[in-house]
Amino acid sequence: WSLGVDLVPFKICSYDCVYCQLGRTTDKTMERKPYIPADEVLSELARKLKEPDRPDYITLAGSGEPTLNSEIGAILDGVKRMTDIPVAVLTNGSLLWRDEVRIALAHADRVIPSLDAGDEFMFRYVNRPCEGLSFERMVEGLREFAHSFRGEVWLEVMLLAGVTGLPAEVRKIADC
Repeated sequence: WSLGVDLVPFKICSYDCVYCQLGRTTDKTMERKPYIPADEVLSELARKLKEPDRPDYITLAGSGEPTLNSEIGAILDGVKRMTDIPVAVLTNGSLLWRDEVRIALAHADRVIPSLDAGDEFMFRYVNRPCEGLSFERMVEGLREFAHSFRGEVWLEVMLLAGVTGLPAEVRKIADC
């Protein structure tokens, strides 16, 4: 059982994925800022954790890209001081090439980044990233993070029938 914590307002994301169950991204950006301040998140979480049902995980995710919140590191540190419940971060992985993002995620127990394509063309087609974000940069950030992170990294892959679910495309993703 996971308690989800949303760190950005609805549909603020660095991608506009064709498969997103929440619809089109309304604010596509790579700008990191305190969209929801750490003290607000931690105050609400403290209130929620007083309820009788104890979650197995606290999951930082939501309806946008959580690493866009520049206070994610302070939030992770605050959660770790507040409880021994493990913390997972669901991320599209688009900002893992940034040192400050990798450092901010260091105190998570599990990080679950996405990899939905095996090359630049499919990356642009499926994820529709912000300008200035290349497939190569995203993959290198993911690799660097996976090698340096001390917690668990679980890769989430969305296979789209007839697009990335084809054997040749799956091999490209697996090769990454």
